[in-house]
Amino acid sequence: MSGFTKEIIARTFTELLDEKPMSKITVKDIVERCGVNRNTFYYHFRDIPDVVEFIMKKKWDEILEAPQEKSSILECMEDMANLVRSNRKLMLNVYRSVKRDIFLVYMNDVASYIITEYFNKNVHKFNLTSQEIQMLIKYYKCVFVGVLMEWLDHGLESDLAAEMRQVSELLENHPELHAIMNRP
Repeated sequence: MSGFTKEIIARTFTELLDEKPMSKITVKDIVERCGVNRNTFYYHFRDIPDVVEFIMKKKWDEILEAPQEKSSILECMEDMANLVRSNRKLMLNVYRSVKRDIFLVYMNDVASYIITEYFNKNVHKFNLTSQEIQMLIKYYKCVFVGVLMEWLDHGLESDLAAEMRQVSELLENHPELHAIMNRP
């Protein structure tokens, strides 16, 4: 029953995010909505940021437990964009809050995991050393997190998946770009 109550508190908090910003949600709002007392809330969570961290960890754990069968780096990026978009209110509120550091830690972990799994499952396609693969994992993780932060900074207004497909097509159609952009 204890885990069930914790889940109810977290779900209630998420529902309240649809109605008002995180900074306006109080413990009183949560306990009144879900029908538990304050002591029950504090038995499960230290404070509202602790609820946020619990929810974020749960979202990331769902990704880490799901099999990763991506056929391209673009698919990996689209998966991360879909995760953020499908949890829009939560992601925007956490990203804009004092818990931004926790959000970025989880985002980095998820990006690393997804990209590492992609390379592990597709290593036979590349003639690269493990050190070269590690460099690419680090590079793409930074690209993914940077692009997602930019998207969050602009309120998720654009279609990130479409933009990433356009960039991919641009680089594919103009292979000379890499050489030109990286010449001293």
